[in-house]
Amino acid sequence: MVLKDFRLDIDQLEIKPNHIFLFLICLFLIVSKVSITTSILVLLLSIFFYISFEVGEKWGEFDIKKDYHNIGYKIGIFFILIGVIFTILDLIWVRGVPLFEPASRRFLNVQFTMLSHLLPLGWAIVISSSKLNGIFKNTQSTINIKKIIIYSLIFSMFIGLLGYRTQIMVLLLATAFSMYYSNKIKTRDVLLLFLLIFLVLFGFSFFRLYVLGVEGNPITSRINLTMSILDILIQNYAGYFSGVIHTSIFSSWNLIPGPSSGPRTIIANSIGVSGVTITPTIFGAVVMDYGILGLVSYFGILGIVMGFCYKVAKRVKGVCLGFYSIMVAYLLVGIETGILDFEVVLFYVIGFLLCLKEIIRNKISILNRFNF
Repeated sequence: MVLKDFRLDIDQLEIKPNHIFLFLICLFLIVSKVSITTSILVLLLSIFFYISFEVGEKWGEFDIKKDYHNIGYKIGIFFILIGVIFTILDLIWVRGVPLFEPASRRFLNVQFTMLSHLLPLGWAIVISSSKLNGIFKNTQSTINIKKIIIYSLIFSMFIGLLGYRTQIMVLLLATAFSMYYSNKIKTRDVLLLFLLIFLVLFGFSFFRLYVLGVEGNPITSRINLTMSILDILIQNYAGYFSGVIHTSIFSSWNLIPGPSSGPRTIIANSIGVSGVTITPTIFGAVVMDYGILGLVSYFGILGIVMGFCYKVAKRVKGVCLGFYSIMVAYLLVGIETGILDFEVVLFYVIGFLLCLKEIIRNKISILNRFNF
C-alpha cells in the first residue's frame, strides 16, 4: 500500500525542463573542481534561468486546446527520411564509420551532417503527432510504447555511426520529452527513461574511450575538462570577443561577414589549442562575447522563451511539441556543448515562432468569438 501511494505521488509530480537544468548544473558543480567565483556565478545564473522559465510559463497561459493532426505525422516522417538519407550520404562521403574510426570524423561533410540532424527532430514530431494505441479519424497514424522504444534504439544506433554521442543523446532525450509531454507516459516512466539514457551515454562514452585507447571515467573526466575550460574563460576572457563567437555561428556558413571558423574552433584557438574543437559549456561562449551582464540577459531571455514554449507546446502538441522536445534536448546537452550550431539555433527560432503563431491564432479566435 505504501509503495502504491508512493507511485501515485511520483506520478502527480511534474518534471519541467528548468528542474532538470538546475539539477544537472548542480551535478556539474559537485563533480568538477572549479573556483568559488565560477561556481557561485554558474549557480546564480541557473537559478535565474529557473525563475525566468516560470515567468515565461505565465506568458504562455492561454485557452489553447488542439487535437492531434495527421499533417504533423507526415512532416515528421519527411524529416526522418531526409535525416536517414543524409546520414547514409555522410558515411559514403567519409568512406568509413567514424564510430569505429574516430579520426575519420574530421572528414565528414558538414552540410550532410547538419541535415542528418533532422532525424531526431522528425522522430520527436512523429511521437508528438501520434495518438497512443489510438487512431485518427480517416487516418492510420498510430503508435505504441513498444514501437517507440524499438525505433528509438534503431535510430540512435544508426545516427551514432557518425561518431557523435551528442546526437544520440538528443534523439533519446527528445523521445522521452515528446512522450512525457504528450501524456504517453507518466512521471515514474520518464524517470526510468532518464536512467536508461544515462546508461546509454556511459556505455557509448566508455566505448569511445576504449576505441581511442584512453583510460578513465568517461563522464566525470569530460565534466572536469569542460568546467575547467569555463573557469579559464570566465577568469580571462569575459567580454573579450564582443560578439565574434556568436557571429561565427552564421559567418562560418558564409551567411554573413565574419570569421570562417566555427565557434568551438575559435574558443579552442583562443586558449592555445589547435586541431580540435572545444565545448565551452552553455556559459562559456556567452561570457566571452558579452561578459557577465550578457550572461544575465542571455539566461533571462532563454528562460522566458523556454517557459513560454513549454506551456504552449504541451497544449497544442504535434509539430510544436516535436520542436520543443528538441529544444529541451539541446538545452540539456548544451550544458556541456553550448548552443553554438547553426541548425540548433534555427530549431530554437522555428520552435518559438510556431508557439507564437499558436498564441496569436488563439487570440484572434477569441476576438472573433467575442465580436460575434
